[in-house]
Amino acid sequence: MEDKSISLVVTSPHYAEQRKSYYGGVSEKEYPEWTVKWMELLKPKLKDNASVCINIRPHIKNGEISDYVLRTRLALRNNGWIECEELMWYKPDSPPMGSINRPRRAWESVLWFSLTGKPYCNPKANGTESNRIGFEQSKFEESNDGYVHKGQNKAKSGIARCNDVIVCGTSKIEKGYNHPAMFPPDVPEYCIKLMTNEEDLVVDPFIGSGTTGRVAEKLNRRWIGFETNEEYKS
Repeated sequence: MEDKSISLVVTSPHYAEQRKSYYGGVSEKEYPEWTVKWMELLKPKLKDNASVCINIRPHIKNGEISDYVLRTRLALRNNGWIECEELMWYKPDSPPMGSINRPRRAWESVLWFSLTGKPYCNPKANGTESNRIGFEQSKFEESNDGYVHKGQNKAKSGIARCNDVIVCGTSKIEKGYNHPAMFPPDVPEYCIKLMTNEEDLVVDPFIGSGTTGRVAEKLNRRWIGFETNEEYKS
């Protein structure tokens, strides 16, 4: 792989000490350092405006949210990464996972990192048609002439910027693949459309059953995936 060739890394590495029977695991204590190491290997391969998206969520242990994801985020920042945004994958049909003493878990983070504060981003790539472009939704807005009531702004029609929430149920996960923790195609598709153009190179270093690669190919992007478990390779 050539230096400065990757436009986007989108992946879901195994969570700390979860599903160890399926694909091993990294301890919570070691997870930040482990993540910094594999992210460090990416640095020379990334384009100057490239992005890295990591799908992850901490678990609750003894009634408290585990802090390994928080410590990982801080460790990456200390290693020169800029955390550009925290996107949310909302699963409206998620199973009743998590503690019975907490609300049902229905979302996961997609953490967006880059080596620049201005990574490539096209927020209209996932946008939808709207007739309220430029419309001020709050009751008042401040202008040079003071406060004016809403309705005096003329709304326009066009493609609105996408939200920072990926709404996709777990029922959309592809069937027929031997993997215990797949994400649905909508998750990498959102990131790929948002952060790349056609023919750009997308990489998933923990590609599992190959969802990221299949989506990248459908969207006319080049892709490379890495997987150590032969059972999950598609």
